[in-house]
Amino acid sequence: MLGLRPILVLLIILFMALLGVGIVRYWLKSRDVAETIKDRISTWVKEETSGQYKLSIGDLHIDPEKQSILVSEIVFQPSDKIRSAGSVYKFRLENLLINQVTLSSLLESSLLDLSNITIAGGEFEIIRYADNNDDSTTAKQKKQFSKKGLQGIKIDSIQLSQLDLVYQASNKAITKLESVHLDLYGFHTDSLNTTTTNSLPVASFRLAIENLRTELSDKEYELKAEKFILNGAQHFQAIIKKIELIPTAGSSLEAIAAQTPVQMDVYQLSIPEVVIDSLDYRAFLEDSIIRTSMILLNEPSLLIFNDRSRPPSTQSKIGKNPHQLIQQLIFGLEVPVLQVNNGSITYYEKNKEGTDVGKLRFGSISGNAGPILKGVETKGSLQLDLEAKLMDQVPMKAQFYFPPGPNGQFTVHASIQSFQLAALNPVIQPLARVAVRSGKSNLLNFTIQGSDQGANGKIRFSYQDFKIDILKEKEKGTPTKRPFLSLLANQLLIRTHNRLGDRKAHEFLVREDRDPSKSFFNLIWKTLFEGLKSSAGIRSKDTKPA
Repeated sequence: MLGLRPILVLLIILFMALLGVGIVRYWLKSRDVAETIKDRISTWVKEETSGQYKLSIGDLHIDPEKQSILVSEIVFQPSDKIRSAGSVYKFRLENLLINQVTLSSLLESSLLDLSNITIAGGEFEIIRYADNNDDSTTAKQKKQFSKKGLQGIKIDSIQLSQLDLVYQASNKAITKLESVHLDLYGFHTDSLNTTTTNSLPVASFRLAIENLRTELSDKEYELKAEKFILNGAQHFQAIIKKIELIPTAGSSLEAIAAQTPVQMDVYQLSIPEVVIDSLDYRAFLEDSIIRTSMILLNEPSLLIFNDRSRPPSTQSKIGKNPHQLIQQLIFGLEVPVLQVNNGSITYYEKNKEGTDVGKLRFGSISGNAGPILKGVETKGSLQLDLEAKLMDQVPMKAQFYFPPGPNGQFTVHASIQSFQLAALNPVIQPLARVAVRSGKSNLLNFTIQGSDQGANGKIRFSYQDFKIDILKEKEKGTPTKRPFLSLLANQLLIRTHNRLGDRKAHEFLVREDRDPSKSFFNLIWKTLFEGLKSSAGIRSKDTKPA
């Protein structure tokens, strides 16, 4: 019997241990423990926000075996002490799962150390009010709270999905985002600093939003993106995939332009990728300002269609130069450099008879624009320095400069390398019923200075062996040559050669008044075209040799 005593003692110890574990597990699952944990967290939120916010938690279920906690219906909202200035935050989370948590730390430790949190479903709202620099109330409130109990929270990772976000800026503009996905790594409340523009208190950060859509103010166009990704911690980088600006009518540009009451440009824009470097997320959320060191547009493509068979528009386009349109945006901009990589612009125009469409294209567009400023103290100037290929063939360079001021002033300088003039037939033939038979441009550059009233240009054009064909249109729509008129034009109207060594003038000064119903680019084209005609021997009264 004596040999049985150690075994009995061991069995009694094991029984007591199992009984103790059972009691602990039962106690951890009890309502009292859940209420204690909820109270500790709610009290910490109240103290950390100086009483300006409150947190309520619905159900909290503890699973000691899996070392996990399931929380539902978490509501974070401002209290009665919140100031009506700055940004106010509200959120509601449907389900929150905490895995691999040390349960004892929930009740005793001053630092709540959590491993992994997964959140599914919820709503997040940000409301921006006018600034108020008086922080004296907040400072007094902070002194009223003593640091007791829970002092901070540490979380290895947070994965959040299916969150809906609503942001109301101080100008009352509302942005809605659905199905937001967020990953946070290395969260620690010791890094919180709401008095500076410091980044979020995390080691790294990833935000993903899929299928963004918004209608513009006129509801004639829809802006959408396939995906928005924001990465970083101290240094944030945003990537936007497949941005599209498309007409809400859903038809082809030609069909939409044919239905417009008057002549107007119809647009379609696509950008496969946009990269925003060093994005100041706080400036965007709190001040509605996109502040970044650089924006890169990869392979942007802009299509424009205008139907000249429609009645002419009488609506004024004064004040709609590029730098003037920037100042009309609903959000602020502070972008030192905008880079364009391998972009394209294609302009289509249906002729006045409605029988044919001309095409002018600039491909392989690369270069820089900036600074782009809106909503900051100094509006500044705007400068574009671009390289492109005319009709996807001819290398060219162009610089645009827009100084600050209300008169729409601008300067544009461009130079185009040597090319065969027949490359312009896709735009000349349908619109002017003229085709270039032969000819080579040796030199073409121009400088145009203009404003809302008009433009002055200096055009330098040197060419050789220039001959054209005057065209007529058959019943089936196929143009044919007018032999006699073509002969007269080549012999009497135009100069076949105008080389740099010739005595004829090849540089002309041009003055053009602006038609208020026409665009800024139309004024540039009219000024350039008058200079080209003068070089070819067709002079107007407002054109003279330089």
